Amino acid sequence: MSFAKDNHSFQQTDVFMYPLIMGTAGHIDHGKTALIHALTGTHTDRLPEEKKRGITIELGYAQLELAPFQLGIVDVPGHEKFVRQMLAGATGMDLAMLIVAADDSVKQQTIEHLDILQMLNLKTGIIAITKADLVEPEWLELVEAEIQELVQDTFLQDAPIISCSAKTRIGIDRVKQTLRDACRQAITGIAPFFDEAHEQEQADSNSSESNESSPARGFFRMAIDRSFSIAGYGTVVTGSVSSGRINVGDSVEILPIGKSVRVRGLQNHDQTVGSVSRGQRAAINLAGVGLNEFTRGQEIASPGKLLPSQIMIVKLEMLQRSQVSLKNRSPIRLHLGTDEIHGHVQLFQQDLLEAGETSMAQLILRTPTVAVWGQPFVLRQPSPVLTLGGGRIMHPCSRQLKKLTDTELDLLLDLDSDSSQVRGAASIYFSSRDLWQPEALFQEAGVDDQAALCQRLIENGTVISIPLSTSRQQWLHRHTLDNVAQRLIKVLERWHQQHPLRFHHPRTSLEQ
Repeated sequence: MSFAKDNHSFQQTDVFMYPLIMGTAGHIDHGKTALIHALTGTHTDRLPEEKKRGITIELGYAQLELAPFQLGIVDVPGHEKFVRQMLAGATGMDLAMLIVAADDSVKQQTIEHLDILQMLNLKTGIIAITKADLVEPEWLELVEAEIQELVQDTFLQDAPIISCSAKTRIGIDRVKQTLRDACRQAITGIAPFFDEAHEQEQADSNSSESNESSPARGFFRMAIDRSFSIAGYGTVVTGSVSSGRINVGDSVEILPIGKSVRVRGLQNHDQTVGSVSRGQRAAINLAGVGLNEFTRGQEIASPGKLLPSQIMIVKLEMLQRSQVSLKNRSPIRLHLGTDEIHGHVQLFQQDLLEAGETSMAQLILRTPTVAVWGQPFVLRQPSPVLTLGGGRIMHPCSRQLKKLTDTELDLLLDLDSDSSQVRGAASIYFSSRDLWQPEALFQEAGVDDQAALCQRLIENGTVISIPLSTSRQQWLHRHTLDNVAQRLIKVLERWHQQHPLRFHHPRTSLEQ
């Protein structure tokens, strides 16, 4: 990998390609890497140990152009010891390809990888039966039947199943065509983002000034899955862009450490570019920062957009085939983006979660991380390591909750409301920010029109704005003020009972 020092060498094209990320999944030695090589001509195993042992250990990357789609492919390890690497590679996927070897059929990691993909809220994908040249047609039918039984009631239950061989190239063209069809399904609902991004790129090419991402496209965000150093250029980080757009020369923030750095250069699959956007693989050359400041799990984002937190409210769902229950206060291992954080879980609606059950919960983490409302995650048991379930982030920057009142339980459920107004009001109540501002509604509740929503909440009395100075104000949910008032009344009543003849109450005791 190299970075051109001349920024005028950026490639331009008149044909717009919709960028998407596809991930592989499947058991070890089922032919994931060989199939990618047959599709793209790229061998994704790059480490000497991978080539020596003939298995994938770390994430690998390739690119497949299926006009009008540009598919970035993430090849994940299939061995059970490398599930954490698989989870890191699964972040930012738009679609998936589940791979099963014809001569081995469904295995343990086939099942676990499918469960993980299901928890990541994917909507579409395909299924490839590899090594089809090694078995008889009758055996292929049995394998296909077993796969169909496995994927029932999952996002892949209606997915096409294609038999193929990387060695003889039987079925490879059909895999490509089926992938193109899956890409068409994957862009449903997000195509307007790509169209607007393309229009912005064209506008930027006619302007000498860099334009910031519009609110509709969201701010730039990329979870780091790899970092390294190149002589003469410095630190490079790679990942799948999950939102927004970034240009050479822009400033970005390293999270959760909160350090601001400048983008020195950009590449997409070894091609030097002037910008990268949602759905693309990116290698970012950063100026003024050392390699020792980066680890997998950190994120690169537009400055000031994300607040790190160690406490999150989540909607948690146990796997249907989970072999263990989840008790309140149990230790957990959270997989979020490319990050892996230890912590424990606090259940709100029950003391024990069994297979297939759902509950609102709070995750208390050992170290801070960043997330946004609605972001999917996976939970695993630390020891023995098992996948328990997953869900979605309901509030990424919550204050710690203990015993909840009936009103708070209702507000907790409001965090999952389809109404942005209901959801936004609840997020204000649970926020841990000292001086909450409307801009936080995007991260905490997925609200785009933050100022307009806050104005509506003020007008209907749900939120109160308290001036602190000529330039500062505090926004509070009315239930927060009600709680403060009730606590003040209790303190005053207790003081009056203890000192009935005194006319004044010491202010210091109220401030404690």
